[in-house]
Amino acid sequence: MANISTSKSLQDLLADVLPKDVPFTFYHYSTPPTRSPALYSAPPHLKPERTYCESHFLAVSIAPKDPSRPEALEELLILAIEVLLYTTKHLTTIFVSKADSTGCISALNLPWSQEVSPLKAISRTFVSWLVRERQREGKKLVVSLFARAQDQYLFPASIDNASKHVLDDRGLVKWWCKVLDPLVREYAVEGEQKLFTERLNGATAKGYLIIPGFDPNETLRYIPPPSSYAPRRWTSTHPLLQLAPHPGAPPRCLVPHFPDDPKSRFLDELDEELPDRGSDDMTQPGGTPSRSNGQWKSIKTLEQFWEMMAYRQECSSGRIVGFIWVVIKPPSPSIPEEDGEGESSQSQSQSQSQDADSFPKSPRKLKSSPKKPRRRPANTDFGPIPLRLPRIKSTTSNLSTGSTSSAATPSNLPPENSAYFTWPASSRGSLVFSTRNYARAHEVLLQQNFATCGAAARSSKRWKDEIAVLGGVENWGWTVVGKKEVGGATGASVNGDAPVTLMGVRKKRKEPVDAVSKEKEAHNVQTLGEGLLRKKTKVEDSCDSGTGAANGVNTLGAGLVRKKPKN
Repeated sequence: MANISTSKSLQDLLADVLPKDVPFTFYHYSTPPTRSPALYSAPPHLKPERTYCESHFLAVSIAPKDPSRPEALEELLILAIEVLLYTTKHLTTIFVSKADSTGCISALNLPWSQEVSPLKAISRTFVSWLVRERQREGKKLVVSLFARAQDQYLFPASIDNASKHVLDDRGLVKWWCKVLDPLVREYAVEGEQKLFTERLNGATAKGYLIIPGFDPNETLRYIPPPSSYAPRRWTSTHPLLQLAPHPGAPPRCLVPHFPDDPKSRFLDELDEELPDRGSDDMTQPGGTPSRSNGQWKSIKTLEQFWEMMAYRQECSSGRIVGFIWVVIKPPSPSIPEEDGEGESSQSQSQSQSQDADSFPKSPRKLKSSPKKPRRRPANTDFGPIPLRLPRIKSTTSNLSTGSTSSAATPSNLPPENSAYFTWPASSRGSLVFSTRNYARAHEVLLQQNFATCGAAARSSKRWKDEIAVLGGVENWGWTVVGKKEVGGATGASVNGDAPVTLMGVRKKRKEPVDAVSKEKEAHNVQTLGEGLLRKKTKVEDSCDSGTGAANGVNTLGAGLVRKKPKN
């Protein structure tokens, strides 16, 4: 299948989209796939899907030069993005959990360009790279996020930095749609009639956006417009029915449970309406009711669920929020595969064996004497108890190792490929942490201060050193030098601020005087009195007048000189 993996590494992809000759340092750490609660609640009397979760954290820093101290280069964190990757046997979900900036990118003084924004380019490239690396053949993949404008997510006190540009609610929804739009356009259009060979080799993609409280026509204003004579790649609806493992289940089984998501909080409140709330099965995430049909009393359909979401606090506080999905479907195979073929054959054989056991046995077997119970052999060992040395584990589960060093890889790490996930070594972080150490590294970042560029420099160094100690390495970052030409207007920077265009003083252009205007002026001449001298507005073109004008003296014409009367 096409577009499953890319030949370029993440470093090469980032170098192609970043400004030319500008170095950026990247810090990437992740966790191995571990068992996690199911995203979708199971229907009554069924078990939830086995789900694995993998966390990725990418931080970006710069080292601007100080003209007063050319030798001093202090790193400043400018961007951080956290991505959670959920995998089941039939679906891969990439959830963009958090993304935040510090505003320190203004220290580079880059020329502003509408097409080249380092923050947007890095976010787009990182998500697209994860999609290509973790796409499995024959499995659906979805990119999901929740766009809500907030002052700060990952960098404490960064809102106090005057250089930080915080997008409003409408601008943030449009920004994320523009970030994910190139990913949608990398794949074929969904629903197009194609040749048989193209249908087998190419996947399709489609974008979805829902803004609670907005009708579909109003939502279309936030969707990237299609190019000329091209079909629309986005729609103002949701894809939950085609993503849930049981589309015919109640609505509580069709909405995923993401961490720190308003949909999850609403689902938990609605589950209080079930008669078996508080039971052991319902206390676990993704639990299934055992004494009811799993249907809420107030909400019966998904349409009612999204209508009530518009009245939630996160969606009705005066700011709009957007739920965004990008669904990538694999090409349809020529012969549909039956996923439960082995299970059905196994269950069929078991039912046949049970039916065979239910039949009466032959008379010979019935007349046979019953078997005597076996006796446990007596223990004849005696003497002193031999000493056994304790076995010491060579590795522990909470150690972190680099993804590039195969010799230091613990033996308890999961395999690269399984029926539920794909974990190639090329798409792991520079450091592979356990879930506990990953949470500890996250807490280290939340204890820093990014109010000013000076405080950001100290916090960036402290965070980098703490993660290095936690990972047991010294240098765990890698630097990328951009290669993309920036052709923007000078005088503004790419820190997210709107461009300011400086223009010179515009002089008023003189209108040409034609014959018609001169004729109008001749008819509108005002006659002065006898004792008044009329000054001419324009000097006639003559040698005398030209000389007088050159010398700075106004000379009257011969017909305008008043002679003194004789006594």
